[in-house]
Amino acid sequence: MYLENSAINKEVKKVHQLSNGTIYVFENFLVSEFKEGAIIDFDCFVQLYHYLNSYSENKQSFGYISNRVHKYTVKVADFMKTKSLGQKAYPMAVVTYDEEGENTFKFEKQVNNCQAILCESLDKAVTYLTNNILNVKLH
Repeated sequence: MYLENSAINKEVKKVHQLSNGTIYVFENFLVSEFKEGAIIDFDCFVQLYHYLNSYSENKQSFGYISNRVHKYTVKVADFMKTKSLGQKAYPMAVVTYDEEGENTFKFEKQVNNCQAILCESLDKAVTYLTNNILNVKLH
């Protein structure tokens, strides 16, 4: 489900249009939706972490949801370099809508040893973050 079609659409504080997609800013988390066929490389990760770092400033907890409504390519070598970009550890959820997306997430998680969880809907990802984010302090 596209974020614009969801119930939480009314809670969006700010929207950032990137060349590869859109970043939606909420009070305690960001949601990304990348375009069909986009190539998510290191430059894209730099932009994403810029927003994560700046919007989480002065907050005890802040999270991130990757809403994968489209198929796109993540450059794995670039993905593996992202640990240096985050000023904090962010609770993360990835929403996929088919088996291929699920398998891609499992591969990314294995390669990068990330702590993200897999969700089958945007609503479940939001529920996960809002229920758990209060218990997670950013390091």
